[in-house]
Amino acid sequence: MANQPKKYTKFVAAAATATLVASAIVPVASAAGFSDVADTNSHAVNINALAEAGIIGGYPDGTFKPNQELTRGQVVKMLGKWVEAQGFEIPADYATKARFTDLAADAKDQELVKYAALVFDTGVFAGSNGALNAGGKITRENMALVLDRAFKAINDTTLVEVAAEIEDVKVADLATAKAEAREAIQALRNLGISGVENFMPKDSVTRAQFATFLNKTINTDAVVELTVKEAKAVDANTVEVTLSDDKKHTVKLDKALEANKATEIKFTIDEKEYTATVTYVVEAPVVKALNAAQVEVTFGEAVDKATVIGENDVVKNVTFTSLDGKAVTKTKAVLSKDGKVLTITALDGEVFEGRYDVKIENVKNAAGKAVEKFEAKNLDFGKDKTAPVITGTEKVNATQVKVNFSEPLKTIGNWTFTDAEGKAVDVTVGSFNPGDTSVVLTIADQKIKAGASITATVIGATDIVGNLVSPNPTSVTFTKGDKDGVAPAVSSVTATGLDKLEVKFTEEVQNLTKDSITVAGATVSEIKKDENDSTKYVVTLTAPLAEGLHKVEIVKEQADKVTDLSGEALTVFSKLVEFKADKVAPKFVKSEVVVDETTKEEKLVLTFDKEVTDTTLVNAEATELNKDFVTTTGKFNGTFTVNAKDKTKLEVSLKAVTFEGAALAKDATYTVKFAKDAVADTNTTANKSEAFTVSFKRGVDGVATTSDKPEVKSVTATDSNTLTVVFDKEVVGATATKVENYAIAGLTFDSAILKNDVDGKATTVVLTLAKGTNKLDGARDLTIANVAAKNGAVMETATVTVKDMLENVAPTVQTAKFTNTTDGKVSEITLTFSEAVTLDADAFQVFVGADTTAVATTSAEATTAVKEVKIAITDGLTTEQIAKTISVKLASGKNVKDVNLNALELTSIQAIQ
Repeated sequence: MANQPKKYTKFVAAAATATLVASAIVPVASAAGFSDVADTNSHAVNINALAEAGIIGGYPDGTFKPNQELTRGQVVKMLGKWVEAQGFEIPADYATKARFTDLAADAKDQELVKYAALVFDTGVFAGSNGALNAGGKITRENMALVLDRAFKAINDTTLVEVAAEIEDVKVADLATAKAEAREAIQALRNLGISGVENFMPKDSVTRAQFATFLNKTINTDAVVELTVKEAKAVDANTVEVTLSDDKKHTVKLDKALEANKATEIKFTIDEKEYTATVTYVVEAPVVKALNAAQVEVTFGEAVDKATVIGENDVVKNVTFTSLDGKAVTKTKAVLSKDGKVLTITALDGEVFEGRYDVKIENVKNAAGKAVEKFEAKNLDFGKDKTAPVITGTEKVNATQVKVNFSEPLKTIGNWTFTDAEGKAVDVTVGSFNPGDTSVVLTIADQKIKAGASITATVIGATDIVGNLVSPNPTSVTFTKGDKDGVAPAVSSVTATGLDKLEVKFTEEVQNLTKDSITVAGATVSEIKKDENDSTKYVVTLTAPLAEGLHKVEIVKEQADKVTDLSGEALTVFSKLVEFKADKVAPKFVKSEVVVDETTKEEKLVLTFDKEVTDTTLVNAEATELNKDFVTTTGKFNGTFTVNAKDKTKLEVSLKAVTFEGAALAKDATYTVKFAKDAVADTNTTANKSEAFTVSFKRGVDGVATTSDKPEVKSVTATDSNTLTVVFDKEVVGATATKVENYAIAGLTFDSAILKNDVDGKATTVVLTLAKGTNKLDGARDLTIANVAAKNGAVMETATVTVKDMLENVAPTVQTAKFTNTTDGKVSEITLTFSEAVTLDADAFQVFVGADTTAVATTSAEATTAVKEVKIAITDGLTTEQIAKTISVKLASGKNVKDVNLNALELTSIQAIQ
């Protein structure tokens, strides 16, 4: 090189690492203090780093102008400063010898002149046909070439050479770049200097983008040779490795580590091999009594579940020999998810009490290796005098919570439930069996809103040995429905006049009052939820504001009181909202005659393009065209009122208006002229309508319906599959037979059939549950909605507790096995059921192959539920017959049912040995 640096660190390529772009300099965020480069700007770190290094600068007004397109002259200055900082000297003749045809040595911008000489002499920037073109824009492909050359000048190697050992990362538009730039572009991508798949070679470069490219190029010489800082055995096959960059890696070993022995291991991270020595420390098991009913064994490593828990969850290979006559013979064991903690529970009232010899043997760890035998002599568990306590709650669903106790209970005690105000609420206690450690509570009161707190109080609950719950009574508080993790927020505020605004939220909220929202310079008189949009509220002020900007806010104190339906508090809100006087008159849109659903009277309904107020027509000009086509001119009188649900509509009952002082005639057509200013909007300073004309035809009123809505009289569980719902009056079949009008959480109805009662009235609905959907006996809540009476009135939604609902899971035959032989023939087949059943005698038939005639068999009747039945085969089955497949079917007309009278589901099952 003609101009060697006085000092520089030569780049050393290390093929073992792919972390070539690790930053060697961590700049202080916003150190340069450019007013238009926020810390959140994706280029901020690189801009500030170069500013700190003196390679780039801003403008006199304190800005950097990150989005301004970069000029070739700016590139020359930045690269020149970097090259100079590496020890390269400015050419001595820069002020007398021009390097480019369009940049004189005595040019006014001497900073550009000297750096142009430096980058030219070092081969970093050659120009185009001898010209610098300082004011021209530089393309991304030319930038790639320039960065590659600058890197070469400083490090004696190019970016292309550095990236040679790295597998190419996709550059989708590489082919669009000029051929000479493609290698440099690919190198930028491989080294992470460019992070996008489409490089866009022909595009220009912004100042911010070039700062990032340049800073990453500068720091590409920071190659880090990583080493192992720490290696720690997690289990026999897993090691957690921390490298010198403090990043953690989980390494899986092919060969399990031996316990308590230092072992050298080799492993690969990011295609580089490392070596470390680790010791897999395994401590001896720790055995302790948790309470009178439970003992916990903590192993030093994860163990194989099959070696500690046997059939029916009985503990295995862990024995307790009582020295005080307190033997435990019936147990249930549970192994923790990590495989290290075995909890053993004594059943049927047995307890762990006093001294025991404990032996653990024949246990294997999770890797299949034997765990060292363990023995503990004279281990004293003492006598349990510790009272049970509530340890917490778990959400089951929005209306159910599980209350957990510290130990198994013998009795569940008596429960009461209150809301935040101390009022009793309807919560049911789920089924409980002695030995249970939890109970499920179900919120039955549908009026309790999501987010409401409920306090459950229990008195008299005892553990297995009779210790009362502590304190007694004790309470726990839980909430209906968990918070959903997403706070509601104001999505928009729109002033609809000087005294009204609409506030829309991201979701439905509750507890919003007129005190929740503050409007600067005004007092909120009313806040009302929109009838059609539950996320929108209309806010009315006591007096109109002056036109202009006014702050609308919900401060934290008020925001905390407003929540979504899951209980999440509202996000604080503040915004300047422009209030303008509404000077737009209401515009008539359409008219229509409708029949009132309740009164069956005809109504004339007028629709406008905005909310309006009541209006009365007095002697309005009108014409009548009767059914005989005779036209009469006269006066129309009537009062129009605003629809309660849609204030853009005015309506009037046609039987309440008059034409020429008389009632409107049937089948006559009326044309009514509404004079100018006849209808006003809701503004404080009302805007009034232009004149418009309405035409309509008068029909006839119907018979009014009553408001007598149907109510549920009773609901009973007829059997495990059907419920009978009785209404207090006749109902409409089209609504009563819709299964979607009936709901029990977690259950499905197949049909709803309307039947007449003893008086011949259609008041009774028989609901049939989908088979197999109800898996538990107990009370359930049935919600009924949208059922209409014969008079047309629709019921209020009702929830009724159905007592003693029985599970409706049909029993099945799990196995059919040959279980006895006589004289060389199979003489017996034993069927095993999924649950205990009762059955008729000779309830099953046995068939050989494709035969349609059953072989002779007998089987006993079972009036007491049994899990098995033996079928005796009269003449036995030969080897030849068995080879043809033996199938067992339910005999026609025979009954096999579980204790809830659910019939056996069986088409055919093959008998096997």
